[in-house]
Amino acid sequence: MYRAFDKFLARNTWHTRHPNDEKIFFLALSSVVKNSKFNPEELGEYMRQKTGPSPNVKDHPFDDVIAHYVAAAWAVKDYLAATGA
Repeated sequence: MYRAFDKFLARNTWHTRHPNDEKIFFLALSSVVKNSKFNPEELGEYMRQKTGPSPNVKDHPFDDVIAHYVAAAWAVKDYLAATGA
């Protein structure tokens, strides 16, 4: 399911939070967020695996940006759950 974000992560500017990149992120999110198995924390881990250095590196170079997208995914998921959408 997280492969829906591959197009977003393939952009060399995905980590800049440019409005065009954010739009592609939210389009990908819209395709999976209603899936009961979707978990924003797992999305964050997927993003780290796809964009990071070897697993032996302690801090991921994009931790702050990934945290932003995980928080955004939680916000959308929580909103949909609260409104029954």
